[in-house]
Amino acid sequence: MSNLELLAILPQLILSLAIVLQLLLIAIKRSTLMIQAFTAISIVLAASAHYLILPAINTQSTILFYLDGFSIAISVLLLFCAFIVCLVSGRYLKVSQEVHDEYYVLLLLVTLGASLLAISNHFASVFLGLELLSIALIGMVGYLRNRRQTLEASFKYLILSATASSILLFGMAMIYAYSGNLNFHHISDSFLAANNPQMQLLFNAGSVLFIVGLAFKLSLAPFHMWTPDVYQGAPAPVSMLLATVSKTAIFAVLIKFWFFSVQYVTPIGEHQLLNVITFVAIASMLVGNLLALQQTNIKRLLAYSSIAHMGYLLIMLNVMSQQSLQLAWESGLFYLLAYCLATLLLFTFICQTSKANSEQDNDNWQHWNGLFWRAPVQAAAMMCALLSLAGIPLTAGFIGKFYIISTAVDNSAWWLLASLVIGSGIGLYYYLRIIFTLFAKADNQHLIKLNRLSHAVIVGLSITILIFGILPDVISDEVRFFALSKFG
Repeated sequence: MSNLELLAILPQLILSLAIVLQLLLIAIKRSTLMIQAFTAISIVLAASAHYLILPAINTQSTILFYLDGFSIAISVLLLFCAFIVCLVSGRYLKVSQEVHDEYYVLLLLVTLGASLLAISNHFASVFLGLELLSIALIGMVGYLRNRRQTLEASFKYLILSATASSILLFGMAMIYAYSGNLNFHHISDSFLAANNPQMQLLFNAGSVLFIVGLAFKLSLAPFHMWTPDVYQGAPAPVSMLLATVSKTAIFAVLIKFWFFSVQYVTPIGEHQLLNVITFVAIASMLVGNLLALQQTNIKRLLAYSSIAHMGYLLIMLNVMSQQSLQLAWESGLFYLLAYCLATLLLFTFICQTSKANSEQDNDNWQHWNGLFWRAPVQAAAMMCALLSLAGIPLTAGFIGKFYIISTAVDNSAWWLLASLVIGSGIGLYYYLRIIFTLFAKADNQHLIKLNRLSHAVIVGLSITILIFGILPDVISDEVRFFALSKFG
């Protein structure tokens, strides 16, 4: 490998080295505080390394990885989410004398797997990253072994994750039979050499299976059944990890596969797979929002909400012209950023008001009556996150949804646009219902006080959401730059 190729995967090398050093630290001295601090520093170093790898943009590192601007942006977002999870996990787990150093090893393994997915452009590296991510997440979902719901959630995630991986592999095998190549950028070469309708059918079938496998991981309808149970049963920081790091990394794979493979095999606007994407998007937007109406558990509500948000994101794949591609890349990147910020904020509050040794987390939002009158800063932050998820103006979520709507209008995707409007209207109802609860008559329920670190995280995320909503130009130029710096 050349120096430039090594530079392109520097953040992943730092994370890999950090995992090895974690195991050595555990062997020397078992200390939760020490391993948490080391994990946080490692994530910061990996994120900082992205500044050094900017000269390596558009570099192919071996046959497995390709570093473009979109990959860098996604990787930084993943590391930011993992850093927040690392910070809030300390207070959540600090309830007994038990040492939780293995938790942070699993956290770095998840982060490494997600980071590998962000720069993957080959089916082998995609499968490697997915399995590293999924296997570590299985252990994290079932980490609190004394909770019955946690073990149940872990088994459900294990079985369905294995099922999704099997479907993915079958789809990869069919695409390989079509093209003789596992690289996203070269799958279309076979089609250019010989336009065979039977081979085209093989590619379409393989692509459907691959997309279905990713849809399981993204909990898109109708493959969403596992999501609310796993979100509710998993420890709150792990649910946060599932909702942000896992979904962002897997959606990045779907985006790259779609635009680097599907769009080149079949001319833009003519491929039959678009019907599959449209069906899944509409089903996810409607099913996710409708089922969220019935929830009183905030973790289950956010699980169904995430299904709808992934459905919104699928709209960006409906590109009917070459001119719309740039807007689609920008839309996906900004929406993922806005979604992650709001989700991190909500789960931070849940984590910091819950304890690992309790039977369940503080996840019944009907118990938050009068939160504004007891803790106005916390309540204001919750409102900010909920309004951003609803897409209300002056929040980052509004700008993200505006990007998605612009993409839909630009490509005349009227059915998708109608579903987005209907889904957003339904979503606004249940988000506002939680906000009204925050202003209800105060009760005497005890609320765990947040420490300074928790306050800093919550206030910082709230301010970021507002800044990106009021002054989107602060980040839009960077989003445009990284969206432009992609393959081809």
